[in-house]
Formats: sequence, structure tokens, C-alpha cells
Amino acid sequence: MNDPFQNPLLFLVPALGIFALTLFILRILPALMAGISWIASRVGGVGILLAGRHLSRTPGFYAAPLMLLVLTLSLSAFTASLAETLDDHLYDQMYYQVGADMRLVELGESTERSASPFRGAGGGAGELTEEEEEEEEAGPAWLFLPVSEHLEVAGVQAAARVGRYRAITQLSGGSQEGAFMGVDRVDFSQVAFWRQDFAPASLGALMNALAVNRDGVLVPRTFMARHALNVGDTFRVSVYTYGQRNEIDVKIVGGFDLFPTWYAEEDGPLFVGDLDFLFEQAGGQFPYDVWLTVDRDADYERVVTGVRELRLNVLDWDAPLLQVSEEQRQPERQGLFGLLSVGFVAAALLTVLGFLLYALFSFRRRFIELGILRAIGLSSRQMTTFLAWELAFLILIGVVVGTGLGAWVSDMFIPYLQVGAGPSARIPPFVVQIAWPAIFRIYALFGLLFVAALGGLAVLLLRMKIFQAVKLGETT
Repeated sequence: MNDPFQNPLLFLVPALGIFALTLFILRILPALMAGISWIASRVGGVGILLAGRHLSRTPGFYAAPLMLLVLTLSLSAFTASLAETLDDHLYDQMYYQVGADMRLVELGESTERSASPFRGAGGGAGELTEEEEEEEEAGPAWLFLPVSEHLEVAGVQAAARVGRYRAITQLSGGSQEGAFMGVDRVDFSQVAFWRQDFAPASLGALMNALAVNRDGVLVPRTFMARHALNVGDTFRVSVYTYGQRNEIDVKIVGGFDLFPTWYAEEDGPLFVGDLDFLFEQAGGQFPYDVWLTVDRDADYERVVTGVRELRLNVLDWDAPLLQVSEEQRQPERQGLFGLLSVGFVAAALLTVLGFLLYALFSFRRRFIELGILRAIGLSSRQMTTFLAWELAFLILIGVVVGTGLGAWVSDMFIPYLQVGAGPSARIPPFVVQIAWPAIFRIYALFGLLFVAALGGLAVLLLRMKIFQAVKLGETT
């Protein structure tokens, strides 16, 4: 497994970034709270006014619990987003490698005649007729059942032919060796794995471009830039189909950055065209793969057995979900996600515990202040509202700032954690997934924290005796 956590220093940069931004935000919070108290003084409400003024005048008092909230929520959001991104990328990586829900390597029936033992002996029955000599020079012919036969198999929703052959083109004064991929224009978009970042246009638009020009091809945009090519330009490509060389003039009708099963570093440039057009130019059909879309709960073995019962020669097959299951069972991957999950839960629980302790010690430290407020006429309800707004401000600021920092750091740093050996580890690139379900669970936990803290403070307020609070020297 390509594990981005083999180097622990990869965590250091985002963690330091979160810490530095948290300190910066804490420095500007007094001004923010002063603005809130100014608004509250004109809107009305004793509780919100007292809470805003208290927080704006005593920033050092709540800096520690607020930093705890921001740091734990932002780091939790980052680790949860990283885990979800890695999990989703595993599916994308395997689907990109296979191309569809299933890939069948099929071989049709060849009409090639076996060599006669008398051939070459001179004269008689061993001599080839003129038609046989022409057929031998042209190579063997292949016979295939229609690809629509696959739809008769239970669990198969769509099927498309995909042929991949060696290709060479002469451009910029040199030879460019790559691959030619022939596809079924209509069926390919129904089976192929595709993401929006693979090309500027959608897969349907690219297939439509191939439909308008039968000799059209899709090429990598890097290839177009390297050779100063544009959409509408033509060039010649040599496609080798089982030893037969076919010279084809093609026209560029679109470009892409990534294409399923294509790895530029290993395969060279990829030319995607119409499979039927290639077969017409080659003078017959040649073996190809069949990509399938199957039901989510399909039994792959039964699908292959069903295809073989149709007298289709399946040499090999592959399915990305099998590879995903195998990868997920790797001990190092289970340990990694277990570590991320434990860290996520531990950070959330420690935040809850720390904030509850802050609320309790805050009440004990401000016992005289709260008693004087009660003595000058504030009711228990107004005091509860005051403490409620204070807790609400701290939790809301921690939630908003922590979520914003976590999402920003995730978008900024997670793409740089895509490391590993070989191009398959970096293709396709990460699509950062912000773990909103996990973040919403933290929101719910903080909501329970607010209710529990406020309930405890309300009970302490009701039990508080004013004469004890205002006694000189009473600080506990």
C-alpha cells in the first residue's frame, strides 16, 4: 500500500499552520467581541450585553478554552477529511485502473488455418490456392458475437467494447510511441469510470465529438501542447493490431488530461478513437476487452460464468471492488484508519472534558462578581442568560473558526500528501473530501456540551447564597 504516513513530518506543516492561524485569530477576538457588545447595547438584552463586554475585556481569561476548541475541532476536521479522502481515493484509484465495474478480456474465434504438413513440399494437395495465399498474407480473421449478448447475463446493465493496441506516430521530427484505444461511442459513456477533472468537457461531449467525425481522435492536452497541435489538426498514426500494421489518418476532435486505464509515464500518449472505424481501416475485427456496468450486489463469478455460457471466450477478468476489499484488509491500512478514528474521538472527548472544567472553574473564580450582580438586582434567569450567552459565544466562535481552519487546511495540504511509488499512486489525483458527517457529529457533541455546562451552572446559581458571595475575601 502506498502510505502517505510513512513520513510523520508530513503532519507537521498542517499542524503548525493551524496553530499559527489560531493564535492570530485569538488576537483579533477582543475587537470582535467588542463589536458584538456594541451591537447588543443597541439591540437590548442584559445577558448578551454582559457576555459581550466580559469577553471583550478579559481575552486572556477564555483564551485557553477557546484555543482548545479551535485546535481540536480544526485538527479533527483535518484528520477526518484526510481519512475520507483516502478512502474515496482508493475507489477512484481502482476504478481508474480497471476502467469500469468489470473488465473482461475476451478472445473471439480465429479463422486462421493450421499449417499443413505437406505445405512447402511442392505440388499436389499441399500447395496453397491463390485465395489461401492472400488470406495468409492478410493474417487471421476474427469472429465475435455482438457485444449486446452480454446484456442477457443476470446482473449486467451495460456493456461496451474497448480495444487497446500499440500505436506509433511521427511528429516534431521524432517517433512517438503510445497506444490507440478504440471505444464504442454510444456505450462507452454508460460503463466507463469518469470524473469531471479528467477533461475540460464531459465524457458525453467527447463521445459526441467522435460521432461527428468518424476519423476523429481524442488526445492528451499535454501531447497537443508539446507538438503545437490544435483541435481540427490531422496527423497519421500507425496502429498495430496483432502484428498487422494499419496506417490511419486521424483528426483531433478533443483533448483530455486523464483517461481510464491510461498512465502517461508508462504508456506514452493515448489516442482514443472509434473502434468500428479502426476495424474498417484494418479490414476486420480484432480481439478487444469488454467493459461492463453491473448491479451493485452482483456476483462477479456468476457474471463471468454467464458470459462463458453464451460461448464467449473470456480469458481473464477484473473488478475494482475486489481490489478495494483486498486493500482494505491490509493490516497497515486498518491500523492507519484506526489511529485516525481514535485520535478523532479522543480529541473530541478531551475538548468536552476541558470545556466542562473551564465552565466549573470559571464559576468558582467569578463567585464574588456573580454574587454582586445578583445583589444589585439581576435575577437568576438573567444570570443564567448571561452565562448562556458567554458559553454560546465561545462555542460558536470555536466551531466556526475551527471548521473554517480545518476545511481550509484540508484543501491546502491534503493534495500534497498523495505520495507513493509509481504513477498509479498519484493517478488520479486526490479530490479532497471534507468530512461533513463527522464534523456534524462534533457539532452535536458540542451542543450536548453546551446543555450540560449550562445546566450545571444554572444549578450552581440557584444554590448560590448572596451573603456568602459578597463577604470580603470570599474567593472560592
